[in-house]
Amino acid sequence: MSTRNNPFALVRAADYSDSQINALWVELGEAVISSVIEPTSTISKYILGGRGSGKTHLLRYHSYPAVKLRNPNMTGIEVIKRQGYLAVFQRATALDAARFEVAVDDHGKWQQLFGVYLELKLAEGLIDALCDIKRTTPDIIFDDSSLINELTTTILDNKLFEISALEEFKKWLVVEKRKIDDAINNAAFSGGLEIRVPFSIGSLCLPIRKAIDKWSEDMRDIPLLYLIDEIENFSIKQQQVVNTLIRYGEGMATFRVTGRLYGVKTYSTIGDGEENREGAEFKKTDLDDLLKNYQKYGTFARKFVLKRIGIESQDSIIDPACYFDEIKSDNFYIDFINKLCIEEKDSIFLKPFTDAIHASKSTNLNKESIGKIITNLSLEFPLILQKLNLLIFCKKYSEKKDPIELSIAIREMCTNFINKDSTGKYYANAYSHYKADLFSQICRESKKVENIPYAGFDTFVQMSSGNARNLLIILSRAYEIAAFREVDFLKEEPLSISIQTLAATEAARFIFERDTNYGSLADQAKIAVERLATLLRTARYSLNIPEVSPLTISFSDDQLSPKSREVLDAALNYSLLFETSRGRPDRNSQRLNRKVQLNPLLSPRWGLPIGKRGDISLPAEIIASIFEPDYINEFNTALKQLNQKWNSPFNPNPALMTQVSLFD
Repeated sequence: MSTRNNPFALVRAADYSDSQINALWVELGEAVISSVIEPTSTISKYILGGRGSGKTHLLRYHSYPAVKLRNPNMTGIEVIKRQGYLAVFQRATALDAARFEVAVDDHGKWQQLFGVYLELKLAEGLIDALCDIKRTTPDIIFDDSSLINELTTTILDNKLFEISALEEFKKWLVVEKRKIDDAINNAAFSGGLEIRVPFSIGSLCLPIRKAIDKWSEDMRDIPLLYLIDEIENFSIKQQQVVNTLIRYGEGMATFRVTGRLYGVKTYSTIGDGEENREGAEFKKTDLDDLLKNYQKYGTFARKFVLKRIGIESQDSIIDPACYFDEIKSDNFYIDFINKLCIEEKDSIFLKPFTDAIHASKSTNLNKESIGKIITNLSLEFPLILQKLNLLIFCKKYSEKKDPIELSIAIREMCTNFINKDSTGKYYANAYSHYKADLFSQICRESKKVENIPYAGFDTFVQMSSGNARNLLIILSRAYEIAAFREVDFLKEEPLSISIQTLAATEAARFIFERDTNYGSLADQAKIAVERLATLLRTARYSLNIPEVSPLTISFSDDQLSPKSREVLDAALNYSLLFETSRGRPDRNSQRLNRKVQLNPLLSPRWGLPIGKRGDISLPAEIIASIFEPDYINEFNTALKQLNQKWNSPFNPNPALMTQVSLFD
């Protein structure tokens, strides 16, 4: 098994050939994709999403070269008519946009030059497509001269009058680009920009739509789309150029612009800076949000993985889940616990509870009474139910209740649950609620495993949060580790839980340490996420686990400083955190608080859950201690207080009581 043939190896869609773009495409759902790309819409669109959300693949799949390859026996005109539009793809990085950003006062001249160069590149891609359409449709006459003559009304260059064929016009475009390249190179030495451009912004790639109508009757009313990828690589001035083309492209051409969540720096246009408005000049789609909430993502993920390993899913009865061993939660995790040789009677699992109740100053219990309580809650029960009984006791305990009677009542609930008595809904709900957290506590306290287990294909699908690249990162690590150990899980036994866990941990490390190496702000965002994860880990492995899943928090950001907001936004932009589209109403003011969760792909780094179940509500001072880079002492103090709160259910610190209403 060779790592050279790793079917899950990460390759950027930008590096694929057109044939690979088609071969690796997995249909997410025609209606879903149409709602994203909206190829026949007369309004331009921004499609924003995190790294690996499929933006580049999406655009290239709809560009003419890829579409033509999918229809090799059709003429170019037939392809366009069947597709219903003509799309031209351009990567922002292909323009080497940084060349047009110079430290001079005359930014307007360089901005105009960038706009001209961008249009030349877009027109070059369009003319390539038209040349292919003409070449592959020999039974139709195309009027190249009329197309070029139409462009002479907006392009001021007498050389166009000497051109009569598309192929010659393509050469003209290349020459004009080369002139700009030479001028930029010379400006680096001379300090001055000496060049005459043949048209102004918007005078080539937009009116060429009208010229195409004169080129061929068959091309009339065919929408023209310009697909621009990775808009974050353009500066504010350069994005103003794109915004200007979007604003004045109505009726001629529309744009589909993709980028990272933070990619759009401005919606203003050049000149007076008037801004384009969402819903008027453009639409916007959050691709991450769409994918995270896509109900059939699991089905898509299975097809995606099968295609990667060379199995056509339409004819296959294979489920990728069969390649991965799973943690069986039935029968109270007993099979897995037995494999780890964990002794269920080991007092180590009761020690946090025993220490807390012995240290209590309010229970007034002697040693014998404490022994009875612990016996009632633990004797002859599976280990995970012992842990649940202790947790329920912590939550139901009060000075007004007899603790021994409470332990007897919990023992009865547990016995009924084991006997499948349907009347005990509270206990059944509690088990469903906390079993994953309690299982993780058992693994950690036993010290039998190096890392909290993460295994199973469905687990990895859930961790990927709708992002196929995230799924590939985990599977690629799993394949590499297995190959190193000479294990072929695609042909032999399912991949072991230990290797899967190591792969998930390595994937989390890669995402956190190497995949967000973008400078000081990214480093500050990672510090904040580290603090948040530490807080969540403290909650999950506490004696009195919070009612909600330790993965998501809610808070009001009214009092956050500009720096805290900047760091929070960076953590969201780099996909270290996700924001829930709908916030959480505050219990007192009913104000809609913000709600964010840790990216589940990072969970193995801290042994955190991967599923959401409510949220921990945090006050502004703790949120500030998380997202203010210099608030390390404040954070440590807050964490110490929370740790005491969650681990001292029988002896609450009076200093903490004033903050109880601030937490769920």
